Amino acid sequence: MTYKKTLMLVALLPAGLTSATTSLAFDVVPAGEPVVTGEPSRVGAPWNHRSTFNIPGTNTDIAFGGYIKFDALYDADYDLGEITDPLAAASEDKATDGKTTFTAQESRLNFRTQTQTGHGMLRTYFEGHFAPDNKFNLRHAYGEYNGFLAGQTWTNFMFFLGTPRILKLGGPIGYATGRPEQVRYTHESGGNTFAVALENPEYSVSDLGPGGAVDENTELPDLTLRYRYKRNVGVSGVVRQISTDSAVSGQDESVTGYGVAAQAALPMGRTTLKGNLMVGSGLGSYLDYVPASGAKYRAPDAYMAADGSLETVDMRSYGVSLEHRWNSDWSSSIGTSLVHQDLPDEAPAFQGMTDTVQFSHVNLIWDVTERLAVGMEYQYVDLERVSGETVDANRLQASAQFQF
Repeated sequence: MTYKKTLMLVALLPAGLTSATTSLAFDVVPAGEPVVTGEPSRVGAPWNHRSTFNIPGTNTDIAFGGYIKFDALYDADYDLGEITDPLAAASEDKATDGKTTFTAQESRLNFRTQTQTGHGMLRTYFEGHFAPDNKFNLRHAYGEYNGFLAGQTWTNFMFFLGTPRILKLGGPIGYATGRPEQVRYTHESGGNTFAVALENPEYSVSDLGPGGAVDENTELPDLTLRYRYKRNVGVSGVVRQISTDSAVSGQDESVTGYGVAAQAALPMGRTTLKGNLMVGSGLGSYLDYVPASGAKYRAPDAYMAADGSLETVDMRSYGVSLEHRWNSDWSSSIGTSLVHQDLPDEAPAFQGMTDTVQFSHVNLIWDVTERLAVGMEYQYVDLERVSGETVDANRLQASAQFQF
């Protein structure tokens, strides 16, 4: 892997920054600051910038919100898709001499309620967007009461506090993500937040053995634990069972997957240093990829070996970034992240899959008003296949986001 282009991003960071007058822009909610409990959006405006109204004769407030996001994309080497997918560079079918794409897929709509009861606040939240197929797809649907949450939302294994503000949907690669159905309990004490959840298991198993097609057999939910101290540091863990039935041989196999993740944010005046680390085995489905396009080149959570045994895939990832606020309206982030998937080198079926992928970015974002942000971002992908072949890809993204 090469890091020269990543280092060059530092020199590009101030480029194009012009004198900016003070506008009505709100202070952007830092990644990790919950918009409401459950953190439904890492980029949306805070609650007090939504239009809310009370249902007459009740203690229930309701709010509609969302945003329209327009992305203009230019790919110099590989078509990384309407939603940036670094793993698309693994496919030679995506090679290009230059391609421009306009899309509004990331646009979303949400609805929320909060009801004051005699025993605490009851909240509900629903959100959908149009990625990755231009159809309205469910993102969040959950209810929450006195620390208990049930429904579909962000996995308890993930954090936002170490995630930089970035124009690419989903943030950098190698950061735990997912929106499984779950039941969760959260307890807060001072600056400490503890949470435990049982989550719907989602994983993939690849077959290298004599058993033929492999059917995943989900017996137990994933168990996730999370601890966070203010907006500064967080640690989480997951334990999961991965099991399968081979359609031909009838073999029943089961293995344990596990993972540990940590994120941190260190404020230094107008600049914040952020970091992410994740290690484990059988965590492929928790990686920050767009499943519809990246699944073909992402490592499976486990594979059926030639001897009929079920083996989990080890992985590790890290990410580091700097965020800087030039003034009340202008901000930038620069960062790099890397994922390594430990697939067996000798397996022909895995030769075209991704062994290591590095994603780097640098951007400049202008909060024009409290409801409008525009920005430019350079993205660089350096990918190595299991076969040892390496490719790189360059993308420019310009975005405009209109909150409502």
